[in-house]
Amino acid sequence: MATKTDSLLTAFERALREPWPTHLSGGERVWFLVFDPAELRRVELRMGDFESAAHRTNRRWVPVSLKSCFPAWMAAHDYRDGYFESPEDLIDQLEADFKPFVIQYVVDAMQLADPDDHTLIVLQDVSALFGLIPLSDVLRGITAHLRGRMVVFFPGEYQHNQYRLLDARDGWNYLARPIL
Repeated sequence: MATKTDSLLTAFERALREPWPTHLSGGERVWFLVFDPAELRRVELRMGDFESAAHRTNRRWVPVSLKSCFPAWMAAHDYRDGYFESPEDLIDQLEADFKPFVIQYVVDAMQLADPDDHTLIVLQDVSALFGLIPLSDVLRGITAHLRGRMVVFFPGEYQHNQYRLLDARDGWNYLARPIL
């Protein structure tokens, strides 16, 4: 019997084998690999299988993890000690400073990879942004720079054309293609 992760891997490979038109907008080049947050560790353990599927279909796999974004931003911040004493003071900085930092981090990673139309940018650890900034804002900030495709490993749900990260916040409508 196939596991949920096996089914997701099969759907992913099926999407990879389809033609990749080059005339799509940035938002239409984004795929959301949607899975139950309870399956996060299982999906992470099978990441090598997802990468192998990309290679079998002659797609270049470029992983970009968001896990270190907040620690890196905070460590470099002039007022970090004050924010640890009064975390509520950090809220305004998340929108004004952290969100552009994350967008630039992903754009720099994509540019460093020198992607072409057969490149798959793999956005991982998006849950690291949860409660800090909306993932939807980050995606809107990076899609103009996207070549090839981006797959977002998305622990959440997709219903009625709405995405909800970790099933815990209001969803948003996005042009991305869901892979379920």
